[in-house]
Amino acid sequence: MGHSEVPIKHALTAIASLHESQEPLGASVSVRRSEKHAQITAQTLALKHYSAAIKAVQSESPNMSSRPEIILALCVLFICFEQFRSGDAACLLHLKAGLRLIYWWRSRTSVYTNLQEYSRPTLDFINNHITPALQRLRVQFSLCMDSRHKLMNLGVPLCLPPPNVPSSYSSFISARIDFDRTMNYILSYLETRQSSDGVLPTQSPMAVLCRWKTSLDASTFSEERPVLQRCTRNLLELYFHVSVVIIETYHAKTESIFDQHTPRFAIIVDLAENISSMCVEKSENFSLLFSFDLGITPPMFLVASRCRQPLIRRKAVALMLQSPIYHGAWQDRYSGLCAQRIIEIEEEKIDVVMDSITVPEERRIRKVSADLQDEQSPIIMQFVRSPFDATSQICTTSVPLAY
Repeated sequence: MGHSEVPIKHALTAIASLHESQEPLGASVSVRRSEKHAQITAQTLALKHYSAAIKAVQSESPNMSSRPEIILALCVLFICFEQFRSGDAACLLHLKAGLRLIYWWRSRTSVYTNLQEYSRPTLDFINNHITPALQRLRVQFSLCMDSRHKLMNLGVPLCLPPPNVPSSYSSFISARIDFDRTMNYILSYLETRQSSDGVLPTQSPMAVLCRWKTSLDASTFSEERPVLQRCTRNLLELYFHVSVVIIETYHAKTESIFDQHTPRFAIIVDLAENISSMCVEKSENFSLLFSFDLGITPPMFLVASRCRQPLIRRKAVALMLQSPIYHGAWQDRYSGLCAQRIIEIEEEKIDVVMDSITVPEERRIRKVSADLQDEQSPIIMQFVRSPFDATSQICTTSVPLAY
């Protein structure tokens, strides 16, 4: 598509340039005269092509009904760009637009006469690539912030059908795809129930999640390499526990409900430590600056910000601060710094934090968003205190990039 579609070509070039500006010193980059020169050159080029992509969309105005793959692909590419450049606000803008378009697309293609208008490659591209990417991002943002302030009121029915879970999985990929679908069903169910719009689906979130976990446990994955088996099983197991916490706390009006899940938070952090150690052991010659995969960062942020047991939440922060990688919506280190700031705010004026009970309900907060203006400026983080709903007053704090 980048070879034939002008907006996508510009968007891809913008992302490539911004990615280049983030590469570590010593990387083989032809334009590099110095690290600072390379960053300025690449970032200037990135912004130029990003603007050109937006202008190309505005001038060409591709018809959404006839060329939906162009607009949806641009939504994903723009999210990638903003993940590198700024933070939550711009990413959420594109994510919400993408989700609206996906639901519009699903409702349109449910009619056979409309379905006939599209080629098989277009259908496969949107259903098998674009939709899973947006679904995965939705899960990330729901873990990394109190997303009810941002993802509610999309103007469309949110509920998607749950996956048809088999008795067992033949590959980790298929298990992972079904997990993404399961999580999006769960979030759709919870959001629809909260907004009281539409007809509720009949299958409970916990029933769907447990069905997926049963199938995962019944799968042997014998053809996968042993290290991959251990690492991926641990990751999927970790996300199962995270999902249980989300289901059982989503509609809670207080933060103290998370104290009931302290043992589960400990399990989540232990699994993350095992995953991190295996990744370090096997990736000495492998460099990854950016990934759309969920990784351990969103769960670690959830633990650090919602578990008030001091040792557990600080282990989660340490895992984020030690990672040099971007996992989806944020650089891992930036997530760790935001989580560290949340701990400071909540534990301020408390002499000794012994356990979760030490942090009173009125001091507990929920992150709404975090944005980075440039590399020299601190992260601007927004958060709310009780009552936790869409009308809560939003507070602001700055998070230095170095502690």
